[in-house]
Amino acid sequence: MMKKQFALILLLWSSFSFGQDQKLYDWEVAQGANPDTIYAISFEKLKLTEVPADLVRFTKVTHLNFSKNRLTQLPDFIKDFKELEYLDLGKNEFSTFPIQICQLSELKTLILNRNAIYSIPDCIEYAVNLELLDLYDNPISSLPESMMRLTQLKKIDFTGIRFNKEFQKKWSELLPNTELVFDAPCECMN
Repeated sequence: MMKKQFALILLLWSSFSFGQDQKLYDWEVAQGANPDTIYAISFEKLKLTEVPADLVRFTKVTHLNFSKNRLTQLPDFIKDFKELEYLDLGKNEFSTFPIQICQLSELKTLILNRNAIYSIPDCIEYAVNLELLDLYDNPISSLPESMMRLTQLKKIDFTGIRFNKEFQKKWSELLPNTELVFDAPCECMN
């Protein structure tokens, strides 16, 4: 029930932050358009193992959806998308946090759910406008203290990740202005 509520909130959040005058284009359609007129592209369910190199032309993009693919890394040129506000990398095959994300200072929503990411790097603090971080169902074992410097952060979804009471208490105190969504604590060591 709580996951469905979170999905609904996420959908409403992304709809709210996504301008009404903007349209989400499928990659096939976007390729034939003027790159300066495309602000949102979906690569959802394309079975991609890498990001298409031609995406580099679309520097005005504010929304990218790469969910439900087979990606394990992002290309370096992603850091050049200076206007990117929404990035969905959910349900891919990332085992490490894509470091290029740290250079996306305008990013507000980052969805990394259902990957195999074990840790978040210290550089996350440079994503200074990050408001929503979805880490659902990743084997995260620790968080960097640099996350405390993300002053815009409103919500982190940790459901599907096993943390003990001490970990949950510590991070709830370190991020008092951020809603942290945890599963029931485990009787495990972190």
